[in-house]
Amino acid sequence: MKIFYLGIDVAKAKLDCSLLLDDTGLKRKSKKVTNSQTGFSELLTWLVKQSVKLTDLHVTMEATGSYHEQAAQALHDAGVAVSIVNPVQVKALGAT
Repeated sequence: MKIFYLGIDVAKAKLDCSLLLDDTGLKRKSKKVTNSQTGFSELLTWLVKQSVKLTDLHVTMEATGSYHEQAAQALHDAGVAVSIVNPVQVKALGAT
């Protein structure tokens, strides 16, 4: 079983998504969708087209006010493992 990882940068109007295609992190695909039910459906359809089994996907997104909540819920409802991280910790990790 191959696990896929998707990182999502959350904003009020959109989600910037980056899907890792290999273990090195060198191969990836990007997708931008609206931060809405329509966008979540578009993202899930795109992931399936990338041959990603949703139950083998782990999504990490930042906690951005309340803007991440509907996306996290839609992904969870689709069977995706979702981790919500503190953006301050992500920024600190990037600075090291």
